[in-house]
Amino acid sequence: MKNRILMCTVVAATAMSLDVRGVEAFSPGGHPLAQLPRAQFLQVQAQDQSNGLFRGVGVVTAVDPETGSLTINHQEIVGLMPPMEMLFHVDPRSLSEGVKPGDKIEFGVEGKTYKIRDIKVIEPSK
Repeated sequence: MKNRILMCTVVAATAMSLDVRGVEAFSPGGHPLAQLPRAQFLQVQAQDQSNGLFRGVGVVTAVDPETGSLTINHQEIVGLMPPMEMLFHVDPRSLSEGVKPGDKIEFGVEGKTYKIRDIKVIEPSK
């Protein structure tokens, strides 16, 4: 029991000392990740247990005009996938209207289908 308490204390202290503001989760030549306050970053990364959505943050690198699909260079989506650039289908398609390459977005992706179910532009492209 004492070992378990000690282990939990060490893990909690380590987690509290992490500073994610300077982390770049994108491939070389990619866009810098959205600079969110630590508490907001952790909140965005948590899975929404009520509807099976995982929260992600990334930069749109391409928009398919025919399907509305988005290619996103994203941070780690905790509990779902590591950081990478990936094509995501958007459902409903209308969610991708007005989204442009270079936009930093926060999005909800369904864990079973990898379809984006909600999008919020947090920093428009320049």
